[in-house]
Amino acid sequence: MKILVLCVDRDDDIGVKTGIKTPLIGREANLNAATKLGLADPEDSDVNALLSAISTYDGLVRDGQLAEIATICGDVHVGSSSDLILAQQLDQVLEQVRPDRVFLVSDGAEDEAFAPIVGSRVRVDHVRRVYVRQTPTAESLYYTLGRQLKNPKVRRKIVAPLG
Repeated sequence: MKILVLCVDRDDDIGVKTGIKTPLIGREANLNAATKLGLADPEDSDVNALLSAISTYDGLVRDGQLAEIATICGDVHVGSSSDLILAQQLDQVLEQVRPDRVFLVSDGAEDEAFAPIVGSRVRVDHVRRVYVRQTPTAESLYYTLGRQLKNPKVRRKIVAPLG
C-alpha cells in the first residue's frame, strides 16, 4: 500500500511568492519550497502546511510505510480556474506516484474545498488542517487584524460580508 501525503495550496501562494512551479514531488522539493516560502513570507500559513506535510511523510516512512509527498498549487483567482489547474496537477502526481490512498494536508477550509476532487480520483484516508498556535494579547490581535485587512483576499472575505 502506497500513501501519498498531498499538500494543497489552492491560491498558489507558493508559486506567487517563490516563483516555484508545481507540482512538487519528493521530500527535498517540498522542503526547498517550504524554506523559500518561509524566507519570502514567514507569516504565510502555507509554510506550516508544507512543514506539516513533510513531518507526516517522515512519520510514515519512519513507521515503515511506503509513502511519497507532493504539493499542488492552483491560481490566485480561486474558483473554477484554480481547481482546474489543481486537478491537472493532481492527475500528473497520481500518474507518476500511483498511490493507493492520500493523506491531505492544508492550512484551511479554502484548500480543503478541493478534497472532493481528490476523493473522486483516489481514496482519501486522512485530512489534516494545520493551525498555527499562538496566544495573542489584545495589542497583537489588533496588529494582526490590521495587517490582515491590508491583504486584499482577506479584506474581501471580511469587509464585503459586513458591508
